[in-house]
Amino acid sequence: MSWEARAFIAWFGPRGLNSLLLALLVVLADLPGAELLLATVGVVVLASVALHGSTATPVSAWYGRKVASEVLVEEREDTAAALLGVHEQEARRITPAELDERLRSDDPPLVLDVRTRSKYEADGRRIAGGIRLHPDEVLTWAAWNAHGRSVVAYCT
Repeated sequence: MSWEARAFIAWFGPRGLNSLLLALLVVLADLPGAELLLATVGVVVLASVALHGSTATPVSAWYGRKVASEVLVEEREDTAAALLGVHEQEARRITPAELDERLRSDDPPLVLDVRTRSKYEADGRRIAGGIRLHPDEVLTWAAWNAHGRSVVAYCT
């Protein structure tokens, strides 16, 4: 996962509920100063919600610009396991000449254009008959559409 994604998740990740629940346990245990602790935690959580709410649009826009301008690690992965570094076997690579030969055969493969958003938008070249998919949509698409056909995923 890219540092940009980690920062985005860390900034907006849930934290306040745990603090409130722990403070509430102190209140339920009837410990001295429990009400002050709960009030303090409540104010901090409310301030945090206000701060996160006021920064949601600019931080989301920043992350969106990063995704549009460069290829981030999370954009190439289609499962949570892969995003965390657990990969299944690598796909076999073929050359452009081999793809051309296969496309001219009696049983041509389905060609998926799975380039990242930024690469796809920056490069106007397309393979005729290619199907545009985002990299994280390939497995879902294949489950419903491949039906025993050979599939070639094109990326740069």
